Formats: sequence, C-alpha cells, structure tokens
Amino acid sequence: MSENQNNVEELIPSVDKSTDEVAWDLYRKAIRFGTWDPAKIDLSQDKKDFETLDEDLKGYLIHFCTGFLDAEENVALKFCPWIMLGSSTEQQAFLSTQLLEEFKHTEFFMRYFKEVLGRERIPTVKNAVQEKLDERAKKMLAALELDEEEREEALVEGLTHYQGIIEGVQAMSGYDVFHAVFGSKGLFPGLAEGYARIKEDEGRHVGFGLRMLKLFARKPEHAKRIRALYDEYLPLILTRYDQPIIVDGREYPTPPEVRGRDRVTKLFERRLKDILGVSVSI
Repeated sequence: MSENQNNVEELIPSVDKSTDEVAWDLYRKAIRFGTWDPAKIDLSQDKKDFETLDEDLKGYLIHFCTGFLDAEENVALKFCPWIMLGSSTEQQAFLSTQLLEEFKHTEFFMRYFKEVLGRERIPTVKNAVQEKLDERAKKMLAALELDEEEREEALVEGLTHYQGIIEGVQAMSGYDVFHAVFGSKGLFPGLAEGYARIKEDEGRHVGFGLRMLKLFARKPEHAKRIRALYDEYLPLILTRYDQPIIVDGREYPTPPEVRGRDRVTKLFERRLKDILGVSVSI
C-alpha cells in the first residue's frame, strides 16, 4: 500500500462515536489544520524547474495539472447538495468545510497555471466521472423534496460518487503519479507542498465519506448500490489514463512512471474493501 493510502486509512474515523460526534471533530480539525493559504506557497523554484524541464515532461505536466484544476473547480461548483443532504447541523458544518477547501484547491491550481506554467489550461483532458457530477447534483437537489428513505439513497450515491470515487480513487491515484514522475526527483517543491496540503484536506473528506458508506453498507440494498456504482464507474475512471496526452495539437508520451491503470485498479479494490469489509476482485 502506498504512503498516500496509509495516510487516508489512518483518517477513517472509528465507528465507536456517533456520526454527529465524528462530523463535529472533523469540522474542528478543518478549522485548526485546514487554514493554509494557496497564495502563500513559494513557487519560485517551480518556475525554474519548469523552464529547464524536458519538453515531453512539460507537455505531460500541463495535461496533468489541467486534469486537477478541472476536477477541483467542478466539484467546488457542484458540492452544495452534499451539504444540504446532511442530516444534522454537525454533519452540515463539516461538509461545509469541504466546499471552502475545494475552492482553495481550485485557487492553487489557477495560480500555478498563471505563475509557473505561464498559460491557460488545455480544454481536452477527459474525465467522465467528473462529467457525471451535473446529473448527480440535480438528483441530490431533487431528493431534498422526497421522503427520508429516498434522501438517504441519494446521499449514499453522492458519497460513493464524490468521496468514494472522485477523491478516494481518482485524486489519491493522482497524488501517487505526481510523486512518481516529479516529486521523487525533487522537482516542483511548491506543487509538492500544494498536493500535500490538498491531500490533508481530502483525507478528512475521504475518511468521513468512507465511514458513512461503511455504516450505510450494513443495509444490503445500499451495499449493492455502492458496489454497482464502483463497477459502473471503473471504466470511466480509467479513461483518465487511457487518453492520449495532447497539448496545443501535439501529442506527448506518457511517462513510464505513471502506471495509471495499475494505481487506479489497486485503489479501486482498496476502497471497496474499506466500505464492504471484504476483499474484492475485478
């Protein structure tokens, strides 16, 4: 298991406390530890690293950062229904910290494009799981007018989609990719710090989401739906790494360290075991 995965596993709260107690504890942690400022991270060495970087790796970094910026921005703009479906003030308080943090992550990547990459993001990074957030947000908003059972079903699907898959599989795989391709070589310390800060934030998000899903999965109908969503979304997750790397009309090679399909598959299996309590194979 990777270091990133271990960090997240340690943040999955115990089921000994009530969900409201856990949510409030995480809310307080977000207040104490989540107040980093994206504008304060030093990017001076990153600018030097990018200027001297191999052209193939420049193309890959632009593609890679575009994927993260698109994802962070999309989640930030769509996340309100998750807060609204929280069943208590404590849960809504914690979920509200996620909204702020997603906008902070968006700000960081916007700044990175402007100050380090010196350009706009590219428009061609496909992320089919993210594209489904429009439909998901609409379903969750509609569920607010339904009965308690239907609201719970909508929340289970929303937690699976966002905390379980987008953050729990896609983002965590991305952190490992950055470290393998750039961080392990001592490149881009500002981006490395940004990812470390983002990972801390998303560790709280993923930990809470996985704990909620573990509890919901005690009901067979929810466990079945969670597994079905993971199975449905796996091919969509993999498209993030199957697509060609094209920047400004030129195709760039994928660095051999990426190993995207392998990283995604291992995290996919890990997350289902976290939630359902048994090893799964795909």
